[in-house]
Amino acid sequence: MKKKTIKATVSAVSIATAFAGIYVVQADEVTATQPNESTLSVESTTPSSTNIKQVDGVFVHNGVATVTKTPTEEVVEDARTIKEETDQSVSNQESALENAKASEATAASKVSEANVDLKNAEANKELATPEKIEKTKNEISEVKADIEKKETSLKDASDKVLEAEKERNQQSEVIKKDQEKISEQEKKVSTAEEAVATAQKNLDGTGASEIIAERDKAKSDVAEKESAESAAKKALENAISEDKNKAEELSKASADEKAQLSASQLSAKQLADAKKVAEEAANALVKAQKEKETAQKVLDGTGVEEIVAERDAAKENLDAKTATENTAKQELDRAKEADDKKATALKNAKSVEADQIKKSQETAANLSSAEEKQKQAQENLKKAQENKVSAQSNLDASESQLAPTIANRDSKANDLANKQNSKISAEEELKTAKENDAKKASEISALTTKKNQEEAKVNETSNELAIATSAAQEAKENKEKADKAVETLDKQITAIKNLTIPQLPQDVIDAYKAYLADDTDANKNALNDVIQKWFKDSKYDFGTPETEYSPEHQNIVIKGWPNKDIVLPIDDSEVDLDNLTDKQIEALSQYYALLANNLQDQVWGSHHYIVTEESVLGVKNIAKAYAEENKPYSSNHSDTALAKDGLDSIVWAGENMSFNNTLLGYGAYYSEAKETRKATMSQLYREVYDAVISFITNDVHAYFGHMKLTIGEKAPTKTRAVGAANSFTASGVGRMHFIEFKGQDAHLEYVKDEQTGEYHFVNVDDYYDKGIAKPLATPFDTSKMEDELTAAKAKQTAANTANDSAQIRLEKAKSENDSSTKALKETTAKLDALKATPDQTPAATTKLGIATQNYNEAQIQFNKAQDALDQLNADIQSKRQALANAKDNLDQATSAEVKAKSDLEKAKVENQNANQNLKQTQKLVAELMSVPDQTPSAQKKYDNAKQLKEEAETRYIKAQAALDNLNADLQVKQKALETAKEELEKARATDKTARNNLNEVTEIHEKHLAALNATRQTIARLNSISDKTPLAQKNLDEASQQLVAAKTRYAKAQSAVENLNADIQTKQKVLADARAELDKELKDLSDLKAEKSKNEAELRNRQNKVEELKAKESQIKDEISKLKTNLVTLETLLDRLENADAYLKKAKEAYDNAVEEHRLALENVVREEAKLKILLQDQLDATAQYEAVQLAYQNVHKQLTQYTKLSSETKLIGIQNEDHKIFDLKNEVGSQSDHYNYRGSVTGYNPQRSLPNTGTQSGLVLLGLGAMLMGLSGIKLRKKSE
Repeated sequence: MKKKTIKATVSAVSIATAFAGIYVVQADEVTATQPNESTLSVESTTPSSTNIKQVDGVFVHNGVATVTKTPTEEVVEDARTIKEETDQSVSNQESALENAKASEATAASKVSEANVDLKNAEANKELATPEKIEKTKNEISEVKADIEKKETSLKDASDKVLEAEKERNQQSEVIKKDQEKISEQEKKVSTAEEAVATAQKNLDGTGASEIIAERDKAKSDVAEKESAESAAKKALENAISEDKNKAEELSKASADEKAQLSASQLSAKQLADAKKVAEEAANALVKAQKEKETAQKVLDGTGVEEIVAERDAAKENLDAKTATENTAKQELDRAKEADDKKATALKNAKSVEADQIKKSQETAANLSSAEEKQKQAQENLKKAQENKVSAQSNLDASESQLAPTIANRDSKANDLANKQNSKISAEEELKTAKENDAKKASEISALTTKKNQEEAKVNETSNELAIATSAAQEAKENKEKADKAVETLDKQITAIKNLTIPQLPQDVIDAYKAYLADDTDANKNALNDVIQKWFKDSKYDFGTPETEYSPEHQNIVIKGWPNKDIVLPIDDSEVDLDNLTDKQIEALSQYYALLANNLQDQVWGSHHYIVTEESVLGVKNIAKAYAEENKPYSSNHSDTALAKDGLDSIVWAGENMSFNNTLLGYGAYYSEAKETRKATMSQLYREVYDAVISFITNDVHAYFGHMKLTIGEKAPTKTRAVGAANSFTASGVGRMHFIEFKGQDAHLEYVKDEQTGEYHFVNVDDYYDKGIAKPLATPFDTSKMEDELTAAKAKQTAANTANDSAQIRLEKAKSENDSSTKALKETTAKLDALKATPDQTPAATTKLGIATQNYNEAQIQFNKAQDALDQLNADIQSKRQALANAKDNLDQATSAEVKAKSDLEKAKVENQNANQNLKQTQKLVAELMSVPDQTPSAQKKYDNAKQLKEEAETRYIKAQAALDNLNADLQVKQKALETAKEELEKARATDKTARNNLNEVTEIHEKHLAALNATRQTIARLNSISDKTPLAQKNLDEASQQLVAAKTRYAKAQSAVENLNADIQTKQKVLADARAELDKELKDLSDLKAEKSKNEAELRNRQNKVEELKAKESQIKDEISKLKTNLVTLETLLDRLENADAYLKKAKEAYDNAVEEHRLALENVVREEAKLKILLQDQLDATAQYEAVQLAYQNVHKQLTQYTKLSSETKLIGIQNEDHKIFDLKNEVGSQSDHYNYRGSVTGYNPQRSLPNTGTQSGLVLLGLGAMLMGLSGIKLRKKSE
């Protein structure tokens, strides 16, 4: 029977049931199966197969949960708890599995390492020949002898280094004292300079406010420094107190640490003893229990075979343990010997390591010292450079004042002389001034009269100039117009007379007529051949365009043509390509008619093209229609455009058309016209010329159709109007159109020839026949132009004559006006100057008074300038000496810095070498240290073997006694049992006592360790706190020094204030004394620096000696280090060679152990995976159970109300699913119910070890709806048969 499915959302609403059956809801669908299908039913006796606890009313099997009873809230909660427990178990087991995998990876790594060690041991076994061993021993002896010699040399070298360092250190102290003296002297110099500056200010009478302010600041500074010193003293007292408290606390903590360490060591020993006693008691308890059981068996008469077998097994065990003990004793002896050798090698290696550590430390110290010295040298150099710059700056500042000071003195001297001269000159000027003032009054009167006369003359000449200028301008313009008219007509006439008109040779004309007579391909090709022969490179061929690249347009442009002899009409007027004027179209049409008519005349001896107003308008409208159609370049003639001539009198009869080529750059070159949509008439004339040429030379493909329309197919007999115009589409396609027109009503009439009497067709065209077509005058007829040119030349001559006269008159008017204006300006300037010139007498009188006063002041200023110059010369001399000293110091500092750099590089190399040697030796020590001592393991193995032997002996004795006891009487057996029981009780008591004691000792030891760790943390904390006293003492010292300096500053400032009111002689004496004191201090400073330089040179010599001796010492140490390293390597090699078998055996055992450990780790991974697999199944079952009862519980409570409404209904209820499948609810009490199965989702494990798939991945949700208490027990759910 087929299964039916409905969506879960439908079933939740529509399935109301008495729980006579079981219902299952899947997450996506409901599945119903009939009882005769192989599904679980209520009556099923299939056992439940799950490890989890099953809640009431649920059956779980392989991830499928069946609800058989309405679940309660407690049941749902129990199911949730069971699910959470299985989830946690899975999580824990996953962690356990990851740990197992990590252990397996570690074990695999050990196998790899053990394999490498085994291969090395096998290689050493192959090398372990007697010859190799003996050779190695000899090499060891040689190396030891070399080491002994080198160590003797090293002692001598070290003694020399110590002596040299002592001498160098003594010299360093001398330098240090020199620098202290210099620093002190520099302070004295600074003080003396300040005294000179202050004295100078007092003498100059300046800086009084600054001196008083300095005194006030100094006084305030003293107060601040006294307060700072007091605070520093208090801080020192506090620091001493805090440091004392810390020291006491640290002392107590150290004492506590010592006592606690002793206690913890004692408790550790007691703990070890207690563990040993507890282990022995536990073993004794096991033995006593076994002996009691044996005695009981003997008394009971059972276990005879076991007792005999135990005696035999004990005997075999004793023999085996004895042999194991003997083997272990031999291995212990070999292990001790190997450990002794390793210890010797390790001792030697550590000795080398110690030397190299010392060497590394020494070189590190040297490197640190060299870095510090290099840093100090750089600082000294920087300071020396700064001092030199400062000294130079000070000198430059003073010397820069020398020139201006001398100049000032000289200036004052010159000024004094000038002022004296000025005074004398002022006296003379006063006399002259009085005379000049009288003369000036007379000249002003005469000039005023002259100015009035000249102003009248200027007015007269100005009027004439204005009239002449206007007449000259008009004559010039008339002349330029006449010249332009003559030039334009002359060029037009010349161009028209010289226009290039293609002249066809006779062979072309003959070939053309032949082709017209017989249009075969042969005649066509023959025509093309003679045309090409005529045209190619002829005077009508412009040739290939000459081009060049234009950076401006980023493209290639046409710059010219090879053939420059072709003459076309000249007209540079602008053309709007979108809107050609009627005149422009008429001109293009006339040019085309000129070319075409000439060609017709050459071929037929006559022509028939004219240009009319209608043909101009017609071609204009047609060209506009072409432009509006905006068809692409590839399009052909447009009948629709040709029909749009816009006229009633004419229609088109034929069209020749060519594309704009030169105008648009042949589509490949830059075209300005394409961008601007503008051109000139000359450019369009070129397009007409190119089109006519192309109609002849490039028309073979069109069977010379264009040529036929242009030249005609027979001698012309009737006039035809023609028009030429250019169209330019929006997309930039340009075309030149040549259209022949006929009358609108043109037609053929069948008429009779009056002479012959025969009838024939006649072309009737009223537009031409009745004279409607009126030809426009051609612009290419020069006769009218020549008449115009004659008249223009006559006008030109008259204009030139008038212009010459006007220009002469203008020049004359300009000259006269300039002359009169100049004279007026000169007179006016003289008069204004005289009037503006003040009377000289008052100023001269004042000037004399000022000159006298200036002379007196200049005398005073000169005296001051001379004094300033004398003082500046003295200051410059002092600063020059200071600069010389600074330069000497800079040279010394530069040399010292270069040497410090060299020493630093050398120290780096020595330290790197020392560290490299140490690293190699430490690697060797680590390798030796990594080889564990064999003795402890062998000793333990031996002790264990000995203990096992003793235990085997005891076991054998007891087993034999038990066997002997089998034949003893009942009392003996009972006695033996009682004794065994007593021993068992004693063993139990002893074991209990030992365990209790172990617990007590463990607790005590842990307390001791906790106390010790706490104390050590306290000590570490205290040690991390820096002592405060040294810094506080330093701060106090600095504060005291600053106070002394502040007081000194105040005393000097007060003295300067008091000196302000002294007389000039006292101030001058104070300044002289200050300068003398400064000179003395500067000389003392120079002497001290010279002495220091001398001592520094001696220090460098001694330092060089130290470095040379240290280099020798270091070389010897390096040689000894290399020898010792080599010795350790040889001794290690000897040990490996002499004990190659033991090392190989040990390596094999280690490898086997590693392999076994890896095997066990792999088994553990498999076990953990199996556990996880079981737990995952449990998780699947628990999840199915919980989700089933939860959904059942929710749906029962949700649908109770709905199901109540059905209590009175027993009729068929049709429930239609989304697929329109019908389910029926019928009152069939006692019938077998349908069944619904829930399948839980399978939790993925991993791709390698996944569990078997027991259900769909979508997950099925089981819903069992409980029996209704509402009287619906007879209602069930089943499928309607299809």
